[in-house]
Amino acid sequence: MPKKIDHDERRRDIARAAIAVIGEQGIDNTRLIDVARAAGATTGSITHYFEDKDAVLLAALDHVAQNILFMLRHPEKPEDLVELAALILPVDEENRRDWRVWMSFFSRAIGDPVLARINKAYYDEFRDGLAAIIRRQQDDGTLSAHIDPAVTGDAIISIIDGFCIRATLEPEEWPVKRQKTQLEAMLRPLLPRPEKRRKQKGG
Repeated sequence: MPKKIDHDERRRDIARAAIAVIGEQGIDNTRLIDVARAAGATTGSITHYFEDKDAVLLAALDHVAQNILFMLRHPEKPEDLVELAALILPVDEENRRDWRVWMSFFSRAIGDPVLARINKAYYDEFRDGLAAIIRRQQDDGTLSAHIDPAVTGDAIISIIDGFCIRATLEPEEWPVKRQKTQLEAMLRPLLPRPEKRRKQKGG
């Protein structure tokens, strides 16, 4: 009997191969044949799953985004948002590669309204995911009820984007310790613990 092919897994394999190529060569230098080689496939088999190169590139972007969204929906450390955010810092080659892929689409989105809308949709989901975690922490009393979950979620995203872009471009200047120290310094003030009630005199 012929071997059964998991088509969804094959699409993911191709997306991962595209991530590897984009991360190394940049999006403008990525060719379909390069992705095919990285995937151990032919260009013909790739076009069986994707309409064209742009579809492959978008699959790579989506794969990176979905990894982040999965982390937000199923957090390993839901009790501490700073530690959760640290999981996506460009502290190793895999995370730096994912950041290079993400950054490669920024420049394209500037002149591409469709890609700009896709990019915005991902950021909306990131914010909503962070806001949901913040609300849960507010409900269980580990985070101050006075902060706005959506506003704080957007602030966290902006902070991470800002210094992680630098850390990706300047890895020698941003070792792991510096990244984590910077993250702690910038995010912790946004996430205050509830104030303890003072005991009334004579109470």
